[in-house]
Amino acid sequence: MANETARPKFKRTQYLVQKKFQLKYVGLILALTFLTAVLCSYVVYYTMMINLGEKLASVYPQGRLVSIVKIVNFRICLSVLLISPFMALIGILLSHKIAGPIFRMETFLKNMTAGDLTSRITLRSGDELISLADGINNAAGALRASFQRQRSQMDKVLAELNSLKDLAREKHQDPSRISSTADRVDDELRPIIAELDKYKL
Repeated sequence: MANETARPKFKRTQYLVQKKFQLKYVGLILALTFLTAVLCSYVVYYTMMINLGEKLASVYPQGRLVSIVKIVNFRICLSVLLISPFMALIGILLSHKIAGPIFRMETFLKNMTAGDLTSRITLRSGDELISLADGINNAAGALRASFQRQRSQMDKVLAELNSLKDLAREKHQDPSRISSTADRVDDELRPIIAELDKYKL
């Protein structure tokens, strides 16, 4: 669609663009991973000791059974520790698909606040928040078009005001020409007022 954000084919080289947000995101993933490991360890221990304890007691001595459960729990925890760096990496890779667009939107809005309405937010095809970027681009485009119409009308008003000044400098002033020029100024101002009335200020 014509109004959608352009999706350039580029790769982001800096993956930690919003460090606070991304590290919080990674921390949440790791916390959930550790919580899952603890729950799995508890379930293994509970299942073996309560449900299988009596049946295995005749095969294994009680001390040996506890040792087996501890080894299983240890291996689960060790596995979690070993995969934690990979989970963190996955978290960073996933979070930058959100953090990158947020960074671009913040930069765009700062530029927009400073008066620059010429730029657009461009995101990659795999990024999140594409519909939000499209909405911001559409809003900025509507503002730009509105300001362009107002600027065009203001140029006409200024031209009529210059004509009015020239008429005022004439030795033999013609009231009808002055009046008609003032009417034209009024006519040129009305579209500007109508354009501004669309906004709730």
